[in-house]
Amino acid sequence: MLFWILPLLILFGLIAAPAVAFAAATDAALLWWTRVLPSLLPYLIAASLLERSGLFLRLPKRIAPLFLLLFGILGGYPVGARFAGRLYRDGAVTLSDAQKAASFVNQPNPVFLISVIAAGMFGDARAAAPLSIGVYGAALIGLIPLSRMQLQKPCHSPRTDPIRDLPDAIADGMRAILSIGGCIVFASVLGALIEATGVFLLFGVGKDTARALLLGVTEMTSGASAVAALSLSLPVRLAICAFFVEFGGLSVLLQSAGCVRLSLPRYLLTRVLLGTVAALLTAAATPLFCSAAVPTMAGPQKIMHNALDLGLVAASCGFGLLLVFVFTFVLPKRKRGL
Repeated sequence: MLFWILPLLILFGLIAAPAVAFAAATDAALLWWTRVLPSLLPYLIAASLLERSGLFLRLPKRIAPLFLLLFGILGGYPVGARFAGRLYRDGAVTLSDAQKAASFVNQPNPVFLISVIAAGMFGDARAAAPLSIGVYGAALIGLIPLSRMQLQKPCHSPRTDPIRDLPDAIADGMRAILSIGGCIVFASVLGALIEATGVFLLFGVGKDTARALLLGVTEMTSGASAVAALSLSLPVRLAICAFFVEFGGLSVLLQSAGCVRLSLPRYLLTRVLLGTVAALLTAAATPLFCSAAVPTMAGPQKIMHNALDLGLVAASCGFGLLLVFVFTFVLPKRKRGL
């Protein structure tokens, strides 16, 4: 029933608030055109060339997981999932291993953390250090399950023809970047329509935090920008941003699902766990690099405001973990009649 109710609700929202939807779509398209396309398209083209070269299949099995994770980090979203899907289509890994790989190697690009979030949103490039420690420290956890992947090397390694492969790689990159743009626009419009309902007014003084959390769940870039503007302490804001960046949100989920057939419970559970680890590591590392993170005395009103905001964040995270648990363990058991 949800599969036809949700599209109807979205269509009703588009008709009821066309100006809000148009503004959100315009901002998302501008973000895609000015930031995502120029920064990600070269990586998508390089990823397509590397996929066609068969280099990954020639690597020793002990090095292959590290290379796969490193390539996912350098490529940014959704290059890791794209590479995992290509390995499955080539018969190098099973579908289960491809889903596992897509859950762990799908990582944000370092340039995105440094230029877009740290320097652009927080106005301090030093914030990139704790963010990188948190995000990529959590990503290293993926080396454990990735080391157990069963790689099947084909008898005949693929041979590349640069003259023929480069135009095909460019075409693949353009198709992928257009798909990514569509996911970003859709997720941004969905978040704007929910905001237009006025539901955040129910949260009182925590309405700005609730809005930032919703944006982060739908589109991580917009969510990180909203979190950066909150009145919370710097370690808390960076920690929440680290969670959103590592989790990816609805936009990255849609992008990844277009590259490989995901197991939704496994993917969500993995991303929530990685996001939580990234948030904890970022909060712990922030005072080491950012002097503004040193705690200062605040008035009672400020302390109460931060306490309410942190309570909302904790409640939202707990609710998200509950949903992941239900979809991962409870519902599958009911379907099996257990």
